[in-house]
Amino acid sequence: MINLLTTSKKAVLFSILFIATCTISAQKRKEIKPKKFVGTVHMIGSTDFIYYALSEKTKTSIEVTGPGVLTLYNRVRLENNTKLSTPYYLKYTLDKKRIVSRKIGPQAISIKVKYKSKKLKGKPSKADKEIIKIPPGKHTISFYKYKTKQKAHIRFMYEQKEKLNWNELKSDNDLKKVTLQYLKTKKEQQYYRVDNANGFSFVTTKGHSKIRVFLRADFDYKMHSENIIRILLREKGTKTTTYKMTCFKSKKVENRTDKKLIPGKLEKLYIDIPVKGNHSYELLLKDPKKSALVRVFLDKKKTTPIKIATK
Repeated sequence: MINLLTTSKKAVLFSILFIATCTISAQKRKEIKPKKFVGTVHMIGSTDFIYYALSEKTKTSIEVTGPGVLTLYNRVRLENNTKLSTPYYLKYTLDKKRIVSRKIGPQAISIKVKYKSKKLKGKPSKADKEIIKIPPGKHTISFYKYKTKQKAHIRFMYEQKEKLNWNELKSDNDLKKVTLQYLKTKKEQQYYRVDNANGFSFVTTKGHSKIRVFLRADFDYKMHSENIIRILLREKGTKTTTYKMTCFKSKKVENRTDKKLIPGKLEKLYIDIPVKGNHSYELLLKDPKKSALVRVFLDKKKTTPIKIATK
């Protein structure tokens, strides 16, 4: 009798914990309303949904703060007794720079969801689900449909992850230090100059998962306002990865060390690295005639939870 009662209590306890965990998880995921959109469509199923129309020319934009996970639900209006949607592309830009396209496969008519308005012709398709990992920091993401005449709609759910803490690194090799000053506040900030021959060298140890790079391109007075910088991250004994960034002149900071050079606007780059083992890296530029100013950070190591032994 005692064993049965204990087992019963454990079952109840686990049920409560499971429900609480699901509730917390649901609370973390929030629906995102776009800052800019073309139009809306009201759909009903087990609950009410608002979907946002996608256009080939006009953007549908959202703002999120990372790190986090963005879930996209895509539906197409199926008209004229069409039972299956035609594949199309979902195109999006991250912070007006990086352009990504994802192919949305064919979807059948949804049995559970319909349009609230009876004036709308056709029926919504089943939802295609896409996941986008959002890097740390504030970001603007703009969405478009591509290569389709179908009426396509999208809905956004976002789960923000734990905020990362950062430690700034010093270069392991001798690099020139450059002092920048903000014109408005007079606050000064020190950067390292890197080019094709002189890179920022550092080592990561077990437990680190991300590198953050603050970069400002070097401009002279003859250069145009746009400067494309190609960054190389070279890991000793393995591979080299290239990252391309479009940089612009800044009007808010000046170079106190080299008066003839104009700093670029601040650009941020986040790079995933292996959590296991030690790794030696060098950060430098691909183009021989260009230079840039950098600050490099590592995320703080995550502590491993203590496991409590159970009988």
